[in-house]
Amino acid sequence: METEHHITFIETLFPFVGMVFLIAAGVVFLTQQFRKNLYREQLKQEALRNQHRLELLRSGILIQEQERKRIAQDMHDDLGAVLSISRMHLLQAERKYGHMDEQLVADLQNVRQLTESSIENMRRISHELMPPQLELFGIIQTLEAVCEQLNNTGKIRSIFYANDDIHAFMKDELIDLTLYRVCMELINNTIKHAEATELRITITGSEKEVTIHYVDNGKGLPAESIGKGAGLKNIRNRLLFLEGDILLGTGQEGFHATVNLPLQSIKAELET
Repeated sequence: METEHHITFIETLFPFVGMVFLIAAGVVFLTQQFRKNLYREQLKQEALRNQHRLELLRSGILIQEQERKRIAQDMHDDLGAVLSISRMHLLQAERKYGHMDEQLVADLQNVRQLTESSIENMRRISHELMPPQLELFGIIQTLEAVCEQLNNTGKIRSIFYANDDIHAFMKDELIDLTLYRVCMELINNTIKHAEATELRITITGSEKEVTIHYVDNGKGLPAESIGKGAGLKNIRNRLLFLEGDILLGTGQEGFHATVNLPLQSIKAELET
C-alpha cells in the first residue's frame, strides 16, 4: 500500500513540477526579452540623441557660414563703398587745395592713406570671412592662392600639392568650406605659435574620400595640449557632422595633421 501511495504521490507531483518548470522558463524568457527590448530602446534613444546633436551641430555650422557670408558681403558692399567714396573725395580735395596750403594737403594725404589702409584691411577681413575665389574657383585654387600669398611675405615657405584628378571629386560647396576652414586654422596655428619656416599641404582624393596631410617644421605642440585649443576643437566639430576625423601629432620635425572626409557618406547625407 505504501508503494502504491508513493507512486500516486509522484504521479501527482510530476505535472506540478513540470508546470513550475514551464512557468520558470517562461519568466526567464520574458525577462530576457524585456532586457533585449529595453537595450534596443536604449540604443534607439541614444542614436536619436546623437542624431539630434549632429543636426544641431550641422545647423550651427551652416548658420555660422551664412552669417559669415552676410557680414563679408555687407562689409564689401556697404563699408567698402563708403570708404572708396571717402578716398575719392580726399583725392579731389588734394587736387583742389594743393596749391593753397601745403600743411592742409599733408593732412589730407595722411587721412587718405589711413582710408586706403582701412580699405585693404576691410578687404582682407572680408576675404577671410568668405573668400570670393572659393565660390568661383573651388578649394584647390583658393589654397594655392593662400600659399602664394604666404610665400610673398618672405617669412614662411609654403608648399601645396593636389593630385591632378582631385577636381572631379571636389564639387560640393560645404566640403570646400569645411576643408578651407580646417586648412586656414592649421595655417594660423603655424604662423602664430610654431615659429616655423616651412609648411606643406597635400590633398589627395578619390570617389570614396579626400585626405589632407599638413605638416610644418616648427617647434610643435606639447603632447598635453594637442587638440585642446578652441580652434582645433572647432575643426573637430566641423568634421564631426560630415563623419570626418583629424589626427594630430608633434615631434622633432614639427607639427603634423591628417584630415579624412568620407565623400560617399557626405553625398548621401546632403541628398537626404
